[in-house]
Amino acid sequence: MNFPLDALEPAVLARAATWERLGLEWRIRPVDPNHDKPVVASEFESATWLGSVLVWISGEAELDAVRLADDQAISKHYDPTAPAGLEALLDELEALLTTGRVPDAAMVGRLA
Repeated sequence: MNFPLDALEPAVLARAATWERLGLEWRIRPVDPNHDKPVVASEFESATWLGSVLVWISGEAELDAVRLADDQAISKHYDPTAPAGLEALLDELEALLTTGRVPDAAMVGRLA
């Protein structure tokens, strides 16, 4: 399966009003060939959170976020099968940033 890596940017931009309300700034990097497993990486940050979303051509995706107030780190692996699958990841990120709801099956820890 080849996941369309160019799907991440429009999915993020579709929520621009939410990210602006949260004071979040996004950077989406160009596709990196990554040793024959291309990946698109994006980073986000605000006064209270920082993190990243990575999506590989294989369809794997990772969400990592750190709450700066207490260094709580949240990580979750996703396997979206279509661009619409990125919506679930972004829905969970939005819930985390707005209400503090940690995604189901996420790993939670503290930065050392």
